[in-house]
Amino acid sequence: MGKFIYKGPMSAATLGDGTDVILMNGKEVTLPDDNEWVKSLVAQGRLTPAGERQARPARPAPKAKTTPQPADKETK
Repeated sequence: MGKFIYKGPMSAATLGDGTDVILMNGKEVTLPDDNEWVKSLVAQGRLTPAGERQARPARPAPKAKTTPQPADKETK
């Protein structure tokens, strides 16, 4: 048995041993590691081992600072 964090819409299933499971987004759930359904959810990225740190999205690069340019002056 392993602890996982579920990511996805609320779902429910009955495992082969008759255990009913409710999956809620962002919640920890204990599931059998050797279950084919659990393995497929891990492969799809729906389940992440609870001890594993979640990768954060990359931060956008900071915008380059620009020096204000003087306005063009018309000469007469």
